[in-house]
Amino acid sequence: MSLQAPPPPTAPAATVGPDALPDRVRAAARTTPGRYRLWSAATAIALILAIAAAAFATTRMRSATQRAKSTSGPVLVATQQLVASLAEADAAASAAFLSGSTEDPEQRRLYEQALARSGQQVEEIASLAGEDQAIRSVLARVSFQITRYAGLIEAARATNRIPSASADANGYLVSAVRLADQIVQGDVTTLTDVAQASLRRDQDRRPSGLLIALVVLVAALLVLGAGQAMLVRVSRRILNVPLVVATLLSLAALAWTALAAQRSGTVLDDAERDGYDSIVVTAQLGRAGFGAKAAETLAVITGDAAQRAEADADARRVAAAAVTPEVVASVRRGEARGAPGGLIGQAADAADSPRERAAVAELALRWQQYTDTVVTLRAAPSPAAARTIAVGPANTAFNGFNFSVQAVLGQNRDQFLTGLDSAADRTASVPAGVLLLLVGALLAMLWGFQLRINRYR
Repeated sequence: MSLQAPPPPTAPAATVGPDALPDRVRAAARTTPGRYRLWSAATAIALILAIAAAAFATTRMRSATQRAKSTSGPVLVATQQLVASLAEADAAASAAFLSGSTEDPEQRRLYEQALARSGQQVEEIASLAGEDQAIRSVLARVSFQITRYAGLIEAARATNRIPSASADANGYLVSAVRLADQIVQGDVTTLTDVAQASLRRDQDRRPSGLLIALVVLVAALLVLGAGQAMLVRVSRRILNVPLVVATLLSLAALAWTALAAQRSGTVLDDAERDGYDSIVVTAQLGRAGFGAKAAETLAVITGDAAQRAEADADARRVAAAAVTPEVVASVRRGEARGAPGGLIGQAADAADSPRERAAVAELALRWQQYTDTVVTLRAAPSPAAARTIAVGPANTAFNGFNFSVQAVLGQNRDQFLTGLDSAADRTASVPAGVLLLLVGALLAMLWGFQLRINRYR
């Protein structure tokens, strides 16, 4: 019988499973180069996470600030300019109608210019809004309503030339004035609300992820510091230049991110306080003034006492008390303390520069001139005399008030848009700069550890 040799022993299979990686880590940690490699990998992971978090947060901060500068902020301002153009168009159209069948050519020219300007402003807002469907849907309604309004004015104008059709002409104009008021108080107000919501949304998105990015950056710095402490302890070398550079670059990225967020946020807060809040008040002021003028015009045409009550209610929203010379002087000095009440009082409180206070004081004076002509109009001995006052002094005074509203809005707009520009400038280069700093820190860190590892080859 032949004997066979037993098979040679086989090497044990490589360890697989959940304990394989910890075993390898423990094995690597027993040697100095292995410890260096482990710390290099851990620090690299921390810096890569910091790069990802910082890139997301700073890009979001920049894009939200840029959107506020280029879209939501300008849309909000342009919307208020649309209110003024519609108010001017309606005031001129009403004056031209009330001047009789011969029609005042100057008022007709003012109406056509203001109406054309309102159409251009709708197109401007649409261009600024871009793909914002909420704004575009409201704009579509506004554009359609302005076209309807122009058609009613033309029907009133044509019918006004027929002596036997005066009642029909009055009806067309009444419908036109009411439609203009509905546009301003309805869709344009909705457009303002949508623009304000869009701006708020941009401001809320701006700091998104920023706190997480700062926390991750701090954690990466701690890991980097711990790695350097290990190198000092093991190699007994106090200084590893690449790791020091990596630390300084990471610190610079952390400081730049935090400072850009803080400074751009401060600028935006200042722009909101000095410009945006005043724009909101001025917009309300323009709408309330137009509401009073529209209701007064309807009262002149129809003799409806309810329209006069509505005009009085809107007038009280503009100013709760008479605007005296003393009140005007106190507004100029910044000592109005809410006088004369209403929206003018709020605008006086919000004014934060001598130039803006002077503009609000002029606005208040113009409003008082308009209300004085309304008192004269209502005391007129006949409807014909009332129409003469409405076409002449009342219309001129209201246009002066409307122009003053635009002057205040213009100053607020400049403050607001300048603030948005400054905030956008402070964030424009942050994402690229922070990314370069952190990538440089990562490369310097790898180089620093590799220098120590190479000494064991």
